[in-house]
Amino acid sequence: MSGGINRKWVLATTAAVVLTYFAVGLYQGFSITASALVLPAIVGNLFVVAGIAHWMIQERKKGVPIADERSQVIDGKAAKLTLIVGVYFMMALTFYDLTAQFISLPTKNAAIYLAASAMFLVFCFLFTRWYFGRRPTR
Repeated sequence: MSGGINRKWVLATTAAVVLTYFAVGLYQGFSITASALVLPAIVGNLFVVAGIAHWMIQERKKGVPIADERSQVIDGKAAKLTLIVGVYFMMALTFYDLTAQFISLPTKNAAIYLAASAMFLVFCFLFTRWYFGRRPTR
């Protein structure tokens, strides 16, 4: 993303999340709970997706190729590593849940595990894509 577009979408996302936190705080009496974090996270994600879509449309209008051979190789490496690490992460969560049922450890419901897995996979893919993208290709 160019500097102006990137700055604009970061500011818009930050403003939307802060306003959503404020609105949720007014509604819930400014108590910090897990449910108070869900709506601002959803709003922030929607703005990030809108920013990425806007960037892709602008790049396509300029005629810049979105995916060349190098970016496809980088995405492939990142996806493969994310899949391997993600499977081990989900297995660890599953084994923790099974173990927690036999000994008295706190357990969460399946929605928490699903959300944690999804966030871990997205973070892992973005990190590995950034890492492989900054290294020269071989």
